[in-house]
Amino acid sequence: MGTGIRGKRISERRHTLRICAAAMALLLMICLLASCGPAGGKDDAADAGTGTGADTGADMGTGTGTDPGADAGGRNDTGTGMPDDTDAAETPTGPAEPQESGNDADTPDNADQDASGMNAVDRLRNALQADSDPRVTGELIRLFLDYQGESHGYKGPHHRYELRLLPEFGPGKALDWDGLTVFIYHMANYFEHDETGYYFFDAGLFDETAGRLLPGLEYRHRRSMYFDYDNGIYKSTGWDMHGGVYYRLKSISVDDRETFTASFDGFHFYELDGFGEPYDSVGENMKAMYDFVGDRNAGADFDEVLLEIFLRDDYDEILSVNEHLEITFRISSDPVFAFEYLSCAREYLDH
Repeated sequence: MGTGIRGKRISERRHTLRICAAAMALLLMICLLASCGPAGGKDDAADAGTGTGADTGADMGTGTGTDPGADAGGRNDTGTGMPDDTDAAETPTGPAEPQESGNDADTPDNADQDASGMNAVDRLRNALQADSDPRVTGELIRLFLDYQGESHGYKGPHHRYELRLLPEFGPGKALDWDGLTVFIYHMANYFEHDETGYYFFDAGLFDETAGRLLPGLEYRHRRSMYFDYDNGIYKSTGWDMHGGVYYRLKSISVDDRETFTASFDGFHFYELDGFGEPYDSVGENMKAMYDFVGDRNAGADFDEVLLEIFLRDDYDEILSVNEHLEITFRISSDPVFAFEYLSCAREYLDH
């Protein structure tokens, strides 16, 4: 009898142990399933216009430029290396699909179109080709501003950087190599990054892009302040660009070799400048735009007000001029870019 009771107790203990083991296994399975959800992580590429997100561009300035901040009420650029007087930068949200490049590239489907069916590139160069003695007119002021503002997102072209990042070069002037590498990077519209998030492009694309925009320019492939160079590959060093710059045509002429000379006044804006932002938080030129529109600011559009000011003779009394730019160029047949640049001289003004 005693042996029977003892055997029964052992059997009960074994049954209890089996239940506990099953419960523990079930709990372990639930924990494993819970840990297999979407993995969190930081996209380094999303934190950097051309690097890994370190905001160093303002301290590296060669006067160099990303996406005009239309979402901020204006169209002020954010993304990769700009003059020292600009505000903190926003960065692109990640790499983009590479755009076909070369003279046989198609004009992007999302290019700015007007009622004529032409985009800003064609409208500007057609206007210049139609006049053998060009002068500054309201129409040319608008067309140059439209060309600068034509935005195609990550698929390019990035005309908003074209004048802003164009490096100084030309007869009697040393080439701004640091500035050239940033200019080529943005004009190439090729946004590939490595596993660490640093953007890169190759020397072949560099040469192709330089040939389209700066034909005949002599240079030697090497590293710059903004890009390391090794084995034919340019790789960003990690930097950002701030704010926006808008250029108002000041003078223009053409010689008998069809070489144009044009000068511009440049106006700098902070990244978040725009109607809707508190007056005390915006930059000097945005404050001037607020003052200009007065009671109209509630429904004011940044682009429309800027053009309205640019069309006035006293535009440089309303806004503060931050730089002078003079370029020489020829009209290009490229489907994406309006000009082939022959020289560039730039002067930043102290206020």
